[in-house]
Amino acid sequence: MFSTLQNILLVNKDLNNFQSIEKALENCNGSLEIIRAQDADQGLRIVDRQLVDIIILDYQSSQDDRKLLDELNLRKTNIPVIALVEKGSELLAAEAIKEGACDYLIKDKTYLEALPQCINKALPVYSEKEVDAEDHIRQAMVFRQIFRSQKWWQKIIDAIRDYLFVIDSDYRILKTNKAFANLFGKEPADIIMQPYYTLYNLTSPHEWCLDSAEMNDRLPGAVEREIDGKVFLISSFPISYDGQMASVYIMKDITETRRLKDQVYHLDKLSSLGTLTSGVAHEINNPLTGIIGYTEMLMLDEKNEGSRKYLQKVYDSALRCKKIVENMLTFSRQKSAQKSPENINDVLDNTIELHEYVLKSTNIEIVREYNKVPYIDIDRQQMQQVLLNLLINAEHAISESDRKGMITFKTIHDREVNNIIITVSDNGSGISKEILPRIFDPFYTTKPVNKGTGLGLSIAHGIIAEQGGTIEVTSVIDKGTSFIIRLPV
Repeated sequence: MFSTLQNILLVNKDLNNFQSIEKALENCNGSLEIIRAQDADQGLRIVDRQLVDIIILDYQSSQDDRKLLDELNLRKTNIPVIALVEKGSELLAAEAIKEGACDYLIKDKTYLEALPQCINKALPVYSEKEVDAEDHIRQAMVFRQIFRSQKWWQKIIDAIRDYLFVIDSDYRILKTNKAFANLFGKEPADIIMQPYYTLYNLTSPHEWCLDSAEMNDRLPGAVEREIDGKVFLISSFPISYDGQMASVYIMKDITETRRLKDQVYHLDKLSSLGTLTSGVAHEINNPLTGIIGYTEMLMLDEKNEGSRKYLQKVYDSALRCKKIVENMLTFSRQKSAQKSPENINDVLDNTIELHEYVLKSTNIEIVREYNKVPYIDIDRQQMQQVLLNLLINAEHAISESDRKGMITFKTIHDREVNNIIITVSDNGSGISKEILPRIFDPFYTTKPVNKGTGLGLSIAHGIIAEQGGTIEVTSVIDKGTSFIIRLPV
């Protein structure tokens, strides 16, 4: 069936209806090229640029339907048109025939079965006098193979998720895949012969686009560019098409790859900074030990009470510096988990002291609501890492709001389940419901690359799980966020 038929144009606004007809026709002949147009203008553009053997029109007596039939008659295309008419609207069939359709079908339950016979009836009858039968069969087989091959390659191109399009020297789109057309909410047929840059609402091409002079000399190449907030790797391949120069473009979305790459660089810098911090802390620790020792000696010899008071201040400040340095050394030391009995209130204090200067400079108030809690077996260094991550996150959340900042640390011993509950709360901007389920995902962050890596909370989640505990979060937009850690005693 349809041995000589190559292209069928279906003018239909309903995609589901189109797919049903397409399936019915493909069952009759898999080599058919079935082209869809949504309206008369698009259908006429398709008729202008390629061979169409027959047109199936979903006729609704609209101005658009009559325009298509009128234009086909004026152009004397001799393309047969079959009108599809809704059941109960049989009078429209007569109108469609009057307007120029050669046949019609009522869209009842069986019309898809009758459609192939209706098409065969509408096709021109080839006279043996005009065309030799054997040559005609041979040509039909060749055309069938060509169109089957074209359809196969088009399906391959449409399966590519990257954005692919071909433009001529005037930047008009000659060919495209569905991914590129769908990027703008269109079908490939909608954007053929349209200057590509108009899809981006531009009046001229992008700077990376080859002009007609460059197409002759430029070798294949690739550049990275940001377009509409996304990063693309844009590869270009100049080609000769039907005696004219053209260029193939493939746009690959590398936004996520670029972000991960930048984060890896950032993590490498953090690793180097940790090593540097450890070395600097050791160097600072030596003179601090001297300051503390000599201050103690001066305090023993000093008789003047006023001088002793100032020396005591120097001594207390030096001790505080020594404690900060010790905390930095503990935090930056790379070692496997080593659990030991720790008081979580002391671990919290040490972590806060490590970041206290920054908190004072940002005018953030620290509230300690500690209750008496038993010692638990934890890795002190890892627990400090978790608490410091939560503290820094709270600080960032507060910086995004316009209120006076407050971070609350609360500890409770839940005797019923024998757990220690640690709550870290802030009065910052809060976390939206859309983001909340993903905050523990690795590399997920809403901060710029230089502000966060997206690893802090995922690492914290892993450490708490390794300690045998749980961590969860509650948040209200513009009210604040609370992280609740439960650790078994």
